[in-house]
Amino acid sequence: MPKRIFQAIDSWRERREEQTKPWHEHSYFVLDMETTGLDPKQHQVISLGWVLIENGAVQLDTAQHLLLDSAEIDDVSVGIHMITDSDVMEQGRRHESVLRYLRQIMKDKVLVVHYSPLELGFLKSLWQTQPMPALAFDWIDTMQVEMQRRSRTQEIIGDGGYRLPACRERYGLPDYPGHDALTDAMATAELLLAQVAHFNDHEPSLQELVRIGGGRARLSSNNKTS
Repeated sequence: MPKRIFQAIDSWRERREEQTKPWHEHSYFVLDMETTGLDPKQHQVISLGWVLIENGAVQLDTAQHLLLDSAEIDDVSVGIHMITDSDVMEQGRRHESVLRYLRQIMKDKVLVVHYSPLELGFLKSLWQTQPMPALAFDWIDTMQVEMQRRSRTQEIIGDGGYRLPACRERYGLPDYPGHDALTDAMATAELLLAQVAHFNDHEPSLQELVRIGGGRARLSSNNKTS
């Protein structure tokens, strides 16, 4: 059997062993992005906010909020996100530097988002704007976790009941103003901690969380680099 096959098997076994560890033994990168719309193929990322979860706790000193210098702000976006053209001009960072910084932080961490189709879609589109090395990672969607938990109890959830504020309200978490990437990232991190604390009277493993509300993704660039 070729050496690369043995290496692939060893890598798979190692990842499986890591996933079976209690969830708090892993590091989590909780991300939110504010965009000009809901279609990753047509709209742009305006800002990114994130915070880390380490040892089962939100690390406030890791919180960051970055604007991208290429964002085109229209009147609708200003009304929603309160970010203006002047904000972008004064504080915007270059795509390349932001993505390289983002990749370094995301490496060896589990991505956490609320509503993965949107966040992963924009993250993949953003990755393809620059010649970036590929990056594979596990991800958890707090919306999917919540949907699975409520479906098991056959609880009926009305329209909008899986939005971030509504999910937080069910756990008694405070209401935060929305449409700010860093605030929403913090809110998502707190929601994950609350969900885990109510997890069927036991501490879940990463594998369990990924199984009920996550997956594995790979970011790659059209212009790959080493």
